[in-house]
Amino acid sequence: MEVSTYSEFVQLVEKYKILPFSGFVPEYPSLSTAAVNDQWHTDTDADPWQWRVKIVKDGVAAYGKFFGDKPCFIHKDLFPIVKTVLSLNKTVEDRFNDGELSRTALQIFTIIIEQGNIDSRELRKKSGLNAKEDKKEYEKALVDLQNYGYVVITGAAKQGEDDSGWSSMCYEPADIWFTSVNGSKEHVSIEDAKRLILVELSQTCTDKSLKYFTKKLKLN
Repeated sequence: MEVSTYSEFVQLVEKYKILPFSGFVPEYPSLSTAAVNDQWHTDTDADPWQWRVKIVKDGVAAYGKFFGDKPCFIHKDLFPIVKTVLSLNKTVEDRFNDGELSRTALQIFTIIIEQGNIDSRELRKKSGLNAKEDKKEYEKALVDLQNYGYVVITGAAKQGEDDSGWSSMCYEPADIWFTSVNGSKEHVSIEDAKRLILVELSQTCTDKSLKYFTKKLKLN
């Protein structure tokens, strides 16, 4: 399915519920493969690069690196269920105490919670990780927080008014974003969440793509 407008992109996310930004899932669509227009990075309404931010602000889907370092969109209706599987109903503090998150990740999450929404440059500054040698540690901590479903990407900030290109992503606690878009907060068990995800994905996945999601989300 090809998309050339934002509304078509929204329809694609509504159909598949989980949509990667790039084509890293076998036999499965993504924004980069579906958006075949020549409007990328034009800073117009037809620019797919802008859609990734607009769909979050419109409350249609969460956006973040939920599968390793690869960003994807998860529809609002499915996000709390996926988050249950990603987080295993553990808090960030639980993960830290269990040795599954670094102290840096805990520190960064604390700052994001305090700020509510913060762009990456300011976050690095506040976390004291501005030095070049700290970049890898900083980025790993942010990816880990997204992989466990605690943080989502909610926008992009420019360096200045005259800068025409996006330069810094903005981050927000997943629960705060979800509340802001009036998401349903019905709680399900981890096992029920896995079952619901399998049922949903089975409607649109091939055997190969379902195998990928099953492995990544540990749905078996």
